[in-house]
Formats: sequence, structure tokens, C-alpha cells
Amino acid sequence: MPGFISDHILEQVRSANDIVEVISGYFPLKRRGANFIALCPFHKEKTPSFNVHPVKQIWHCFGCGAGGDVFKFVMQYENLPFTDAVRRLAERAGVALEFEAGGSGPSRDEKDALFKLHELAASFFHQHLLKQPADSPVQAYLKKRRISAETAKRWQLGFSPDAWDDLLQWAASKKYAATVLESAGLALKRDNGGHYDRFRGRLMFPICDEQGRVVAFSGRILTEAKDQPKYVNSPETAIFMKGKILFALDRAKRAILDQKLAIVCEGQLDTITCHENGFANVVAPQGTAFTEQHARILKRHTDEVILMFDGDDAGQNAAVRNAEPLWELGVSIRVALLPEGDDPDSFLKRDGPEQLRALLDAAPGFFDFLLQRLSRQHDARTERGKVQIADQMTPWLCRIRDPILQAAFTQRTAARLEVREEVLRRKMKDVARHGPSPAPGEPPPPEEEPSRPDGLPAELALLQLVLGDEQLLEMATERLDHAWLTDSVAAGLLARVVNLYMRGQWTGPNSLLHGADEVESRLLSGLLLQAHSTNEPMAVAAGCLTTLERRHLERQWQELRRQLARPGLPPAELLRLQKDALDLRRKLDNIPPLFKNT
Repeated sequence: MPGFISDHILEQVRSANDIVEVISGYFPLKRRGANFIALCPFHKEKTPSFNVHPVKQIWHCFGCGAGGDVFKFVMQYENLPFTDAVRRLAERAGVALEFEAGGSGPSRDEKDALFKLHELAASFFHQHLLKQPADSPVQAYLKKRRISAETAKRWQLGFSPDAWDDLLQWAASKKYAATVLESAGLALKRDNGGHYDRFRGRLMFPICDEQGRVVAFSGRILTEAKDQPKYVNSPETAIFMKGKILFALDRAKRAILDQKLAIVCEGQLDTITCHENGFANVVAPQGTAFTEQHARILKRHTDEVILMFDGDDAGQNAAVRNAEPLWELGVSIRVALLPEGDDPDSFLKRDGPEQLRALLDAAPGFFDFLLQRLSRQHDARTERGKVQIADQMTPWLCRIRDPILQAAFTQRTAARLEVREEVLRRKMKDVARHGPSPAPGEPPPPEEEPSRPDGLPAELALLQLVLGDEQLLEMATERLDHAWLTDSVAAGLLARVVNLYMRGQWTGPNSLLHGADEVESRLLSGLLLQAHSTNEPMAVAAGCLTTLERRHLERQWQELRRQLARPGLPPAELLRLQKDALDLRRKLDNIPPLFKNT
């Protein structure tokens, strides 16, 4: 990242992205009064409690408490860091990002140039495919695999000429240097310093990011030659990281959201055939194992995933391997195994979409699949088989987050092994207790910090009032002593509001939402969406300040009484403490308690 995004650019991006329009692009919102509502995407519910306020440009769920501004929504929904969320929204609105000095890495202009180069290269490959005669190897391959011209056009399939430098020469005519193609992964450097095309004589599959931008390519060989790899893939570049790209997600994400289900298979051609046969929620990892990042990306869109692989040992091993990151995140997993020797492409072309739909509908849950598979591999009737199955099942059982599911799956495993459930639970505790230890020299994981309370009623009420009324904020700034505040979320936010106002940097609640952590965002969005319950906000704000002052003085009074009770106090110190106590008592007598339970 080349530095930090300037504050005025952040405000420009925020202003250019209406929160209702942004969220409506992910799921439908329904107007209710001044707000818009929907079922919350961050927890399961039957009655809508997710609220979007178009005037205040905030969102808040009164069910799970999540909330914030448009940046916070994109961060949470897309599972993105703050800078990536800002970038996503800036690109949506056509706002050019500017960065403060500092940092390193490719600039925005450099990345934009790579996006443009890949877009042009995809068109270059596609045009070459269209020019190939019907008896050419690539057209013969497409005919053999029953890939129609319409499908090739929809997916912008291409052909890389079987020459050493066709792409390089074309790029030179577009003013692209060979070194740029090398950094884009489209060319390789010779030992003598020259360059040559990475992709030659292959069927080309453009690889797109979640926004539909071409970021890489995968080229398939057109013969069965054993001296060449079947696929050649782009290396990782400034715009392409294999572990973060799911093939066809840009096309599949709407269907995944609508159906609340994603299907994961292997390979671009299998994915394309599924889409062309009505299975629009299918994606595939790109040239790498299914990663934790892949799992997190899918979890942003759905809580259920079907893994669809070949039914042979390799396919079953792939299902277990790919299930692990999803299982860790608590995603519901099912496994659809195709007949041995089949892949989705061959199965669909032979048996049709109805049969594949039936196979998917009948797909067992991952737990049942795993227990059945282990029971086939090891004889559960023997002592050795019981131990082997238990050894492989207990790590999976230990990682189940939901206690009900863990209890149910533990009972079923014990029943299959014909052992008492408490015996299996003892084994699970042993696995959990003796998990992987830190590597030598590695510091132990930090202890979790205790959660801060939301705040006293007076702190919460005062914060809500000053967020919406600058006159009240001015009064609070003049009267509030930070020593009156507790160590709570609301108190910390109040102190920041006052400090921003004193420095002339207060621009409204967005001044706080930018940079707020998740706990602070939840509290802020909840307070901003709640209607004021008073017709006299000035009097209530004054009462909050008085209550906080009284609470602070009463604590001081208790401390003075404790000090006065110490035996053997020197006369001078006793006299001083008595005077302080008298002054404090007079102050307290003139301050009425206005808020209860503070």
C-alpha cells in the first residue's frame, strides 16, 4: 500500500456512495418509514432487524448489534480490510484515490495499467480464437468438448498463437514494454536478456476477480503430449493472488446469495459447463488448493457449501482437504461425489442437468460423508479400526463451534464405534488439551482483553445527544471534565467527540465512524438510529453532565472518608483532609442526582 488515504478523499468516497444504493447491490432493502429494512446478513433471523438510515448514512442491526457506515458494511460483508473496502467503493463511484506519503508496493496507477493490459490481452486471445479455421486444433478441441461458439463468446475464451513472441509484438504496437508483460506474468525472460510469450498454442481461460476484471489466465494444452504440462497458469502478480481468487465468482455471487448455497468444483471447464447448464452458483479455486481465504470469501455470501468432486480416492481426498477451512469457519458443508471417472463436464453432457440436480440434492453432510468414508477404510468392528476412526474423527469434532452440533456428531460417532460417549469425549478433551504447541522461540498467544462496558446511562444519553446537535456538543465541551468519565466505550467516544470539536475537526458522526472499531461502530450505529426520547434535549444533556459530575465527586468523597478512617493521622494531614471533605460535601449538597442507576 503506497501510504495512507487522505481524510478529504475518504469523505469524497463516502459522499459518492449512497449507503442505500450500495447495500441494495448486495441484497434487497424494503422501505419502512424513514428507514430501509432487511433480514440481517450477519446473523440468522426471521424478522427483519437490519436498518439503513438514508439521511444519516448508517446501518445497524437491532438483532446482533452490528452497525456502522458504508465503509464498515463493505468491510464486514466482503471480509475486507479498511483500505480494500475504500478502494472497492472508490472504484464503484469513479473516485481517484490519493495517498499520503509513506508505505511501499505497487501504486494504483501501476495496478490500473495491469488491469488494462489484461483486458486487452483477453481481447487479443479471443480474437485469435475467432480467426481459427474449423479444422484447427483449438476448434477441434472445442468441438470435442462440445463448447459452442456462444459459450466461448460468453466466457471470452481465447487462443494463444503457437509462436514465441506474437503477444509481445502486439503489446509493443500498443506501447507496452516487454518488462511490463513480464511483471504481468504474460512474458518470460530469456537467459540472454530477451523475452518470449508465456502462453503459446493453448486454449485460454481468462481469470477474473470478484469485480469481473481480468487479472490472470489459464492456458490448456490442445494435445495429450506428456512432455508439457496440461495447464500453464499466470504467476502471482500485483493484481493476482491465487489463494484469493475463485474462478467465476464474479458471475456466481448473485446466484449464491439468492440460493444461499455455493457449489465448489475443480477446473474452469467444469465450472463453465455447470453455468451453461443452469448451475449459476458454481465456482472453482484457481490453480491452487482451497485456502482459508477462499473459505472466508464464500462465507461472506453463504453459510452452506457443496463440494462436488470425482468419486475416486483422489476426489474424496480433495473433498476432505477442501472442507477443512470451511469447517473451521462454521460453514455447513455437503459432499456430492460423482461416479468414478466422471467430472461435472462429462456427467452433465452424458446424464443432463436433472441428474446432477438430483445428485446435489442427495449430497450428504460432510460429517456423514467423513464417518462413512473412515468406516470403509477401517473396520469399526475391530479394536484397531475403532482407534483409527476415533483418531481421525476427534480433531474434526473438537473444531465444531456449535455445541449442539458437536454433541449430536459426538453421539453419532460413538454409536458407530459402539463405545460410550463419555469415552469419546475424554479423547476429545485430550486432543484439545494437547493441541499444537508454539514453535521454539515463538511467543505465546496474547491473552484476550476484557470487554469494555457500553457505558453509564448518563454517558450513553449524552453521547447520543451530542452526536445529533452541535449546540449540545458545544455545551458539553465547555462543561465536561474527562475525569468524570468511566472506562467505557461511550466514555471513550465522548472524549473523542469533544477533542475533535475543540480542534475544529468535528464534521458529524462520520468523524467517529471512520476509524471506529467493531464494538464502537455497533454502539454508534445503534445510538444514531434510536429516536431521542425527550422534547428537552438541552435539559437532559445538562442533567447527564450533572449526574456524571456528582458520581465523580461521590467517589472522591468515599476516598476521603477512607483516608480519614486511617488510625494515627498527623494533625496537619487530618486537618487538610477534613477541610477537603467539607468543601466536597458542600459541592455534593448543591448537585441533585438526576439519573438513576448510574
